[in-house]
Amino acid sequence: MNESLMPKIIRIATRKSPLALWQARKVSELLKNIDNSIHIELVKITTSGDKILDKPLYDIGGKSLFLKELEQSLLDSNCDIAVHSMKDMPAMLHDDLMISAVLEREDSRDVLISKEYNSLSDFKDGASIGTSSVRRICNLKHDYPNINIIDMRGNVDTRINKVFNNEVNGIILAAAGLKRLGLQNKITEYLNKNVWVPAIGQGAIGIESRKNNSIVNNLMIKLNHKNTDLCVDAERQVSKFFNASCSSPIAANAIIDGDNIIVSSMVGKFDGSKKIYHQEIGLLKESKKVGLSVAIGLEKKGARELL
Repeated sequence: MNESLMPKIIRIATRKSPLALWQARKVSELLKNIDNSIHIELVKITTSGDKILDKPLYDIGGKSLFLKELEQSLLDSNCDIAVHSMKDMPAMLHDDLMISAVLEREDSRDVLISKEYNSLSDFKDGASIGTSSVRRICNLKHDYPNINIIDMRGNVDTRINKVFNNEVNGIILAAAGLKRLGLQNKITEYLNKNVWVPAIGQGAIGIESRKNNSIVNNLMIKLNHKNTDLCVDAERQVSKFFNASCSSPIAANAIIDGDNIIVSSMVGKFDGSKKIYHQEIGLLKESKKVGLSVAIGLEKKGARELL
């Protein structure tokens, strides 16, 4: 990039949680690797999702509550980019905003953390699991109806402490966040992706920016990890097709195998009474089309009625 077109300062909007700050600092580090003269400023924002902790996310608007204020900061030009977990991103973005880069994905699996049980299948009747994810709740109710589900929100370390303080018998989290925070030694079990299909975009970090900010967007594209971007975009075709919110028990995960992309998906009922799975394999160069085929396959199996 021509030096005269290189921004002198990049203001990064981020939530204040330890994981969000880790993600923003990672983006900062990658930008510094491109040009050490860029001044990075973190714009730390408390979102609605961080303020309302006494209600389940699915009752108060879903994960978009973690985005609203960050996106408003972008629209008001109070920051240049916002850093998000891609699994928090809604199917449709504001008309003036875009995902300008997706970083290389970390482990996309869900994991169990428990002090007394080695596996979900070991949980005794009435033992408790903490989670606020509708997808995880659907899986638990369907596969382990004997387990008592406790709504649980808060930072990663807050939730882990509840396990080790005996407030709950286990929690389910994303492997990616634990690995990024150096907490992988707390993981008890990695959940099978074929059964526990990860959330759409899980494990990937996205950078959001204004469409009209070409200087910033031309810089961000240097951070884009092409294969992760293709996989996440294929997964997002499923949520776009159903116009799904974070309150829908819907999942999709894509992996690359040579010249092919394999997209696995699940849609369920919140009460756990039914789950539908569908998988498609197609050419990587047609990744978007493969993602759409998965959505159509789910629809043919009755997914719309479940959602």
